[in-house]
Amino acid sequence: MAGEIVYADLRHPGNGPSPAEKCPAPAPCPWWHRVLLAAGALGHLVLLVLVVVLSARVFQGSPGPESDTRVEIQDRNQSEQSIFPSLVRYLCQPQGQSPPAPAGCKLCPQDWQLHGERCYRLSKESGTWIQGRKSCEDQGSELVVLKNEAEMQLVPSTSQESVTGRILQSVWVGLRSQQKKWTWVDNTPYDPHRFGVLPELDEGCGTLKGKSLDADVCDNDNKWVCQKAPFQLSLPTAGDIGKLDDASTCGIKK
Repeated sequence: MAGEIVYADLRHPGNGPSPAEKCPAPAPCPWWHRVLLAAGALGHLVLLVLVVVLSARVFQGSPGPESDTRVEIQDRNQSEQSIFPSLVRYLCQPQGQSPPAPAGCKLCPQDWQLHGERCYRLSKESGTWIQGRKSCEDQGSELVVLKNEAEMQLVPSTSQESVTGRILQSVWVGLRSQQKKWTWVDNTPYDPHRFGVLPELDEGCGTLKGKSLDADVCDNDNKWVCQKAPFQLSLPTAGDIGKLDDASTCGIKK
């Protein structure tokens, strides 16, 4: 047609398709895909919050070394409190006595004998009075000190017989004469009206033979009798248990 201009696409023979033609627009994501992504993000957020909260609780409530020590002491105290009554019954139940067991008893170390309110031990070796006194002190005791005739009866003369073959021999006691003055090792004076008169000696040491006191040369060899207070074993009261717990946890911060 005359006067009409016809526009045509002019393409250079060497050019390929345009970039828009090469990479077509991606297809839109399905709606369920978007829902899954949102749910996953929300789940991660909830998990993160839980981790933070649990970490804070564990950090605040986690037992440290002091807490572990306190728990261990409490467990040990409970175990001791449950065993202690059985131990008292086992050690303190007199033969032939029916339950209930006594509230407590007095105990002496091995090889010692309980007589009255004190523990006594006859030595197996012999020596001078000084050696006997040192031997007793090394065992946390002292040479026997007699306060009255009743105590003299309680000194284990039967032990003397068993050790010396039924023949009573003199044994050192805590009595010594210096400058003609007899004194017990606890610095109490000797009472001749109670135990009998002893010879006046510038230097001498007391012995016990059977139920009689006598004097001897301090350097002679004799066995000796030591004495000490017994250990009082008794069932703990509620107040004692509380004191035990306080003492056990002393220095541990709560």
